[in-house]
Amino acid sequence: MVSRDITAKMETLSTEDYNMVVTLINRLAEKPSDVLRKARNKYVKENPMTMEEIDMEIEKYRNGSV
Repeated sequence: MVSRDITAKMETLSTEDYNMVVTLINRLAEKPSDVLRKARNKYVKENPMTMEEIDMEIEKYRNGSV
């Protein structure tokens, strides 16, 4: 959910800046899920892990420990 402040700021951007922000948001939204999906598939195929272990790996990734 986008806050009103962010919405107001987005509406004041030039078309070029707005498109750049949207592109960045799309990349950020897609990349982590793609990386996590590939990591999960790798671990499930090569070294089956419990869901708890997979969750721990995801947390490591999110914290930048991987």
